[in-house]
Amino acid sequence: MHFSDYIIAALILLGAFIMLLSAGYTHKIFNILPNNELKRNWRKLRFLMLLFLAGYIAVAIVVILGQTQILAFLSGVIFFMGSLFVFLVVRTGLDSFRKLKQLNQNLDDTELKNKELEQFAYITSHDLKTPIRGISSLASFIKEDLEAGETDDVYDHLDTMQGRVKRLERLIDGILHYSKIGKIMPEKVDLNIMIREDAKNYQDTQTIFNTKGTLPVIMGDKMQISQVVSNLISNAVKYNDKDICEITVSSVEKSNSYELIFEDNGPGIAPKYHKKIFQVFQTLQEKDMYESTGLGLSIVKKIIEKHQGTIRVESDGKLGTKFIITYPKTLQR
Repeated sequence: MHFSDYIIAALILLGAFIMLLSAGYTHKIFNILPNNELKRNWRKLRFLMLLFLAGYIAVAIVVILGQTQILAFLSGVIFFMGSLFVFLVVRTGLDSFRKLKQLNQNLDDTELKNKELEQFAYITSHDLKTPIRGISSLASFIKEDLEAGETDDVYDHLDTMQGRVKRLERLIDGILHYSKIGKIMPEKVDLNIMIREDAKNYQDTQTIFNTKGTLPVIMGDKMQISQVVSNLISNAVKYNDKDICEITVSSVEKSNSYELIFEDNGPGIAPKYHKKIFQVFQTLQEKDMYESTGLGLSIVKKIIEKHQGTIRVESDGKLGTKFIITYPKTLQR
């Protein structure tokens, strides 16, 4: 046996030792992996490492024994296993990074949802207390009037109290509606048909509907998209200050999305309120004036975001408002 053969055998055995160390490190990786699927992938990798180790030792023995024919065969096997090993390492690593990225995203989403829930609970408790305080005050006034034998204002107080109770009921219904926006069930939604159907609700009002061109057929939850359309149109009609309300719906096709535009000729929305109007329980007028809960646009925003889109408003606060929805052509699973 030549001196060079000893060097080759030593290098092969050193490679076997490194492979043994690598197999040991995979055991430590098992302890930090977050789920069983990743553990199974790394377990397969560890098995291949041990198989590699056996191959290294076999080649070292063949080199020492000088069996050149067997060495050529084993070398081919080792090279094949090496390429397979590299492929599995890359694929397992990629799967692991994807899973970890997904877990991190879920953690970020959970943290964001917790913050939103905290804010929602705070605002909800505040807005629910307002009509309750009003009812309590009115009840005290009625009690004082009755004790004093003065009944002139009692019926007025009762009417006002009834209004507060109705507002409280609308708030509770709105909160339930907002909280139920969850999983979407995508199907084809023809916006042309949906707009026409919603417009029928305003046939007896001074409202003109215009549709520019043909609106797209989109994929989405039909019930939730219907809520978006209904909210945007009802807001345009409710807050319009003109003799005739004009609503124009149009769309612009982009490479990966549609821009859906709902435009009206109402009083407009000042730029400083463009973000505020999408927050829960936020209105620009007295809530009792228009029987508003301040949840309509927050529901619209939540539904659009559930469909992986965005909504923004364009208005100078003087004449007319545009609500522009960027809606994806394809929903990502």
